[in-house]
Amino acid sequence: MSRLTKTRSQLRLAWASLMNAPGFVTAVVATLALTLATLFVVLSLVNSYFLKPLDVFDESRMVVVEQSLTYDDYDAVGFQSYQSIVHWLKNNQSFEQAFMMNADEMVFKSIAGEPKEDALYVGAEYFELLHTPFILGQGFKKADTLEHSDDSIVISEKFWRQHFNSDPDVIGKTLQTAGGVDGSRYTIRGVVSGDFSPPYMIKAGSVEVWLPTSADRRFFHNDDWQSPWTNTFRNLKLIAVLKPGVTNEHVKTDLKSQIDRIKSEWLNNGGITDVNPVVTPYREVELGNNDQLSLMMLAGAVGLLIIAVLNVSTLFFSRALAQHKTLALQAVLGAKRKTLFNSILLQSLILMTISVSIALFLSIWGIRLFKVLAEGRLPLVNSLAVDLNLVLIAVLMCIALAYIFSLITARLVNYKTLNSQMQNSGKGGVSQVSGRTVRILIGTQMFVAALLVSFSIMIVSKALDTINRPLGSDTENLYFAQLFQTNNDATLAERYEQIKQYQKVLQNSEGIKDVALGQSPVSARQNANTLTDVAGKSSIFFPSQWVGSDYFDLVGTKILAGRTFSEQAIRGETNELLVSISVAKWLLPDLEYTNVIGKSYKGLEDKMFEIVGVTEDFNHPKYYDESFGRHMWWPAQPWSYMFVIETEQGVELTSKQVLSLLRKANSHLTLWQFRDLQQEYDDLLYMSHLTVALCSTLALFTLLLAAIGIFGVLSYNLGLRRYEFGIRMVLGAKKIRLFKLMSKEAVIPVLVGFALAIITVLAGYFILQEQLISWLIMDVRLQLMAWTVTLMIAMFACFRPLLLLIKAKPMAALRND
Repeated sequence: MSRLTKTRSQLRLAWASLMNAPGFVTAVVATLALTLATLFVVLSLVNSYFLKPLDVFDESRMVVVEQSLTYDDYDAVGFQSYQSIVHWLKNNQSFEQAFMMNADEMVFKSIAGEPKEDALYVGAEYFELLHTPFILGQGFKKADTLEHSDDSIVISEKFWRQHFNSDPDVIGKTLQTAGGVDGSRYTIRGVVSGDFSPPYMIKAGSVEVWLPTSADRRFFHNDDWQSPWTNTFRNLKLIAVLKPGVTNEHVKTDLKSQIDRIKSEWLNNGGITDVNPVVTPYREVELGNNDQLSLMMLAGAVGLLIIAVLNVSTLFFSRALAQHKTLALQAVLGAKRKTLFNSILLQSLILMTISVSIALFLSIWGIRLFKVLAEGRLPLVNSLAVDLNLVLIAVLMCIALAYIFSLITARLVNYKTLNSQMQNSGKGGVSQVSGRTVRILIGTQMFVAALLVSFSIMIVSKALDTINRPLGSDTENLYFAQLFQTNNDATLAERYEQIKQYQKVLQNSEGIKDVALGQSPVSARQNANTLTDVAGKSSIFFPSQWVGSDYFDLVGTKILAGRTFSEQAIRGETNELLVSISVAKWLLPDLEYTNVIGKSYKGLEDKMFEIVGVTEDFNHPKYYDESFGRHMWWPAQPWSYMFVIETEQGVELTSKQVLSLLRKANSHLTLWQFRDLQQEYDDLLYMSHLTVALCSTLALFTLLLAAIGIFGVLSYNLGLRRYEFGIRMVLGAKKIRLFKLMSKEAVIPVLVGFALAIITVLAGYFILQEQLISWLIMDVRLQLMAWTVTLMIAMFACFRPLLLLIKAKPMAALRND
């Protein structure tokens, strides 16, 4: 009981002591709370990516199977054909459970407005293995084979609320989609809870409806067309749970032997020379390379924490000086060394508890803000939370920081002279921080700050490079619309006349300036195809799009050589092709790019296409690091009706307006796609703009903390040496002499820390350039500017304390406050 009473008494004394120093408390709490809140938000992301188990059946045994197609001189990895995935699903010795999935889009004719939604074809095991929660109903029934067609459909909670007004009796109702003979009808079997996060690996987790794999007409139950081996899909995946004891290497060996059994089907099919399985842990595929991003963010947050701790250490130096009389009185009254240390520790612990508590509170809101900013752009965002792991880390940090700051204060207190404090007016009770310690503090802060600022600016440079890189196409006041007509038996020539008629309808509409045929590549998704020369050598995959002859003039894409498509190519009477200058250089690396004009290559449907023109590069913001501006343009033959529409300045176009205009010409048309190209482009650049804002803020916050830290250390040091500087000034020391003295003690550590940071940055960048190229680049001009600003701010922080002292009268510097 006495121990409890003693502890309570010590807590009251510690609290009272802190209340007598409100400025100190505010500075410490504000600095640490903001820094720790930032750290906790980042730690929640790292926790989700590395520590928190995924909410799946058995993460340790779950893998994603993809394929690698080998051609004569390159491998195409990550694009899967149905044949291989279905064969591996049916024939393997390694899987306990498995299902395949692929993304699609659907237009629902039975819903007002005929909305188009993202769909996912999945096996029945999907819902079990991914722990899918249902509000109503259930998933699909498991079937022994994929040959049985299933008309079931599962919808999302968002789809249910938006299109069925949260109808509790929705189970059993039907949905009709566009396409096919009178479309397809599906019966609703379940409603998935909005708390569920679909796999990010497929279209960033964007799914509104789920259908059985057997309903995918791109491969199953389609008598009109059989998907070839060369028809591959990035979003087609095989998800499997391995049998106990089976390793990834065993799986690769098993699946390779299985695919080789049907080698006669794929060998030399479209130039394929080999097919190999690619087996990757589920978590690794789900995260992509975003785990590296989280570690980079963690490094930045830890750097901020280091600077903040150094800053607060300076405040505790001053606090030790202010406390020496109180400690002396406690020593006179018989307090032992341990008791005095416990008193200091309690004060530090109270401060750290307040700081960490506020930081946790702020991090809750920070995580909510991060979810809003990163939703659909980073995986596992919905799993971010202040959970037990984060709270435990916060508690450990609270204790560790309290102990560190207590040691700093205790180290400065001279316990041997405390008893004589009351007789000698407090002189000697506090040890002065050595010049070496001051230099280390200054140099360390400068090193960490310059390091953080440098890497932040390199990340900003990468984002600005993406933002400022010419797209190769206009987007302002441009819209893309794609329509189709079900059960359309018209020939291609008849469809051409139809699309020209629809084009005139749009061109003659109010507010529309011009209309071109074709599909804009300004989209989050990309098509890709290969070309094969007359010698049978296949190219890598080039991004491609289908456009009309008038497309290039409308969107401002320059034709550098040759011409646009002829009318015969759009009619399907000749096979023509345009390529970007980077594709031309890839095809003929030793010749001028203009030499590619007139060359013929095997392309779509194994037909020979003649290259008739070379355009400027199309630099897709999302895929530039993969394609480097390479792009191909196929003639937009009117199997569907695709338009790029330019409106008058200030006129906004909607999907309903386009559909209404064209249904006056043909009431059977259905709108498949509609995009505002400027909005689409802005969405593609969203993460780049966000990166610039966040990293610029980090750099400025780092500089602010570093400047405050350097200023605080020197102000504290000069405060203790005011007698020395006062005497020097009284004895006639010139200002230049004092500045030289300050240069030795402050400027040199700053320069050393700055130089070490630059060396570290340059060495790290050039050593790890290949690994970091997708995240950051070195922009010399921007980097030099950042380094100059950093150095100027540091110099100001170095000399400002001395300037304040020099402005005072010499005798004032000698006054004992």
